[in-house]
Amino acid sequence: MSLESEQIIAFLKDLDSHLRFKTSVSLYLVGGAAITLFYDQENRTADLDFVDPPQALINKGGKNSTLSKKYRIFISLLPEISFSVPPDWKKRCQLFPHRFKNFKVFVASVEDIVLGKMARLEPKDFEDIFSLHEKNLIYPKKLLQRLQENRKELKDIRYRNNAKLLFKEVFGLSLHFEKGKVSF
Repeated sequence: MSLESEQIIAFLKDLDSHLRFKTSVSLYLVGGAAITLFYDQENRTADLDFVDPPQALINKGGKNSTLSKKYRIFISLLPEISFSVPPDWKKRCQLFPHRFKNFKVFVASVEDIVLGKMARLEPKDFEDIFSLHEKNLIYPKKLLQRLQENRKELKDIRYRNNAKLLFKEVFGLSLHFEKGKVSF
């Protein structure tokens, strides 16, 4: 386990000790922290992107909180509406094996992480995607299929252009969009 992933787990354990939920809460982790914890421990991140976490979680572990200063990592709120993936994405998440008392952490699939990063496609997003590619964790056909299921985002020209750029830069493949379909 890398120092970065150990730090994230220590942060989550400490956070867990400060929370009291009546029942265990399901947390959905996406982005760089999901990559670091589940797919590529060499990946670096400064925040944990949880999709619509409870406010208590943000209060205790958000930016500038006591815990974030202690561990130099913080919880970042990502509204589900701005996570650019197909609507069934939660069904594809995997349970992070570490157990906590107050919450369960579910990690988004590689394809959904990539699709989410495709919306922005900033330099750090490319780094994250290349790290997954170097570990042979992204399969172009699987990603293409998942992209095809992302109908809402495919209506956005910027998203389609980002998809073209990503497939060209990462896989050396050209994407074609025609009549609501995408193909190589």
